[in-house]
Amino acid sequence: METTVEKLEAMFLKAEADLDYIEKRLKLDFINSSAENGCPAENNLAVVLENLKSIKSKHSALCSQVKELTSAQKESVDSIRNNLSGVMELLQHFEQTTDMEVGTLTESERESVALLSAVSRTTAEVSSTTPLDGTSLIVD
Repeated sequence: METTVEKLEAMFLKAEADLDYIEKRLKLDFINSSAENGCPAENNLAVVLENLKSIKSKHSALCSQVKELTSAQKESVDSIRNNLSGVMELLQHFEQTTDMEVGTLTESERESVALLSAVSRTTAEVSSTTPLDGTSLIVD
């Protein structure tokens, strides 16, 4: 069993080395053919591939940051909503246990509650429908 595993590991290492060699050879061929044809450097396929790799890694990093920001935003909105709910419950309890009546919410306060609810719903909708892993929702 161990010899089979060792053989498979050796085969994978050889395949990886072969792929590295092929990649380097193709880059060299792209560079040479571009130089022979007099193409500018930005049209060189090797340069384009390197730029594409760089863009892909930046995209992945941005997606990761967006996920973190979305999560932090959701936590903040949930915390604010929970705190607001707690305050509203305290006010109701205060009204019920004392003879004092707390005034109703002002127009500005009602708008803030509505805005908070809308932001919360929008954040939940966006986070559940938007893939942040580089895939697309568009189907051809």
